[in-house]
Amino acid sequence: MPRIDHAARRRRIVAESLRLFAKFGYAKVNFGMVAGACGLKRTMLYNYFRDKRAIFNEAIDLVTSGVASACEAAKASDEPAAARLRRVCAEVFSVLSENRDYICVIADVLTNYRRRGTVPVERVRAHTEGLVRTFRAIVSEGVARGELRPGADSALTADLLYSQFEAFALRIAVTGGADLASAAAAMEELVSSLSVS
Repeated sequence: MPRIDHAARRRRIVAESLRLFAKFGYAKVNFGMVAGACGLKRTMLYNYFRDKRAIFNEAIDLVTSGVASACEAAKASDEPAAARLRRVCAEVFSVLSENRDYICVIADVLTNYRRRGTVPVERVRAHTEGLVRTFRAIVSEGVARGELRPGADSALTADLLYSQFEAFALRIAVTGGADLASAAAAMEELVSSLSVS
């Protein structure tokens, strides 16, 4: 009997779930649909996840872990601030672009929360604050080292940089027509405007 790669099966369950959530909406997808899409019995699915919220949470962790790693590497790097900002921005745009179903699902889930008046603001902030903190730290350090425009407000700049990702994600969720090259060019313009040289 062949060995089962449980980690690969978990990833497949998450991927199929996201595809279903994006196609039908998170609220309309049930465990039976997920099991069918994965070629598993529903009872087998419970060996991997207790409910669809657990699948959704794992998807969030998988997608955000790459961004978190890029942030940590950028903070620890000795590269100039503009290069570090570019590296983090490229990673985030790449993650967003490669996970379009995920972006649609996030928008759907948050819209449903908003309709019910129960937006999990703290949970959303927990997933975004690390990136914003990274931008603040890099900008502050870049200003102090004379690499970035003197007087650049690190908090305002971090929010401005982050808003580019929000705009890109919104284009993915609403029209599906988010163009990675255009978004990257706009971010490059923004980062270049901060540089002293």
